[in-house]
Amino acid sequence: MPREFAADNTAYGWRQSARDRLAYLAFAGSLLNRFISSRVLLLLALCSMAAPVAAEEDFVAAGILLASQNQQPTMIFLVKHHSRLFYEMPGGRRQLISSPKGERRETAYETAIRECIEETRGHLSASLLQERVDPSRYLRDHGFVFFFGKIHRFTLSELGELSNSGGDSDPGFREVADYAWVALENVFASVDGTAIDAIGRRIVLRRELKSRLERAQAAGWL
Repeated sequence: MPREFAADNTAYGWRQSARDRLAYLAFAGSLLNRFISSRVLLLLALCSMAAPVAAEEDFVAAGILLASQNQQPTMIFLVKHHSRLFYEMPGGRRQLISSPKGERRETAYETAIRECIEETRGHLSASLLQERVDPSRYLRDHGFVFFFGKIHRFTLSELGELSNSGGDSDPGFREVADYAWVALENVFASVDGTAIDAIGRRIVLRRELKSRLERAQAAGWL
């Protein structure tokens, strides 16, 4: 074979080999990107699955947004603690629970149920609240987790009768000084942090209450 043809064949083979190597590198890079992308998506999915549990367990206080059932306008049940000037949804701080296996911290649901029992002086029982309040449906406002339940509207005098008869002998039952039913629309209409309750009193609302109710409405609870 003439020398010039041999040289041309060698150059062609080198160029073909270079193209093959580039094609292989491009293919390998594509596979690597797909592998990384699938792992990233898997990681994000796992994080999104774990997030609600972390959000629910890492909290300071919990409560229940109680709304009147089958009534228009919708009424919201609020409580006022002795040490506070405002009305808010029933709730309180997380506590430790003693068990045969030792102490453990309450879940948000346990805290919310216990606080609601205490702050209604036992008028709302654990069985009733567990029936009406879904533990899987909750919202979080920083360190406060709140659940939602609908109950038949009871008269506030019923709570007063429990107090007069000694029904609030548990220290936890004596935290609340007053109660109120307030129309949801009155809370939304508030511009100064106050609202008119069901018996015509102007009461001061907790600062965060309106935004929490707006979030509950956006979630389809109200």
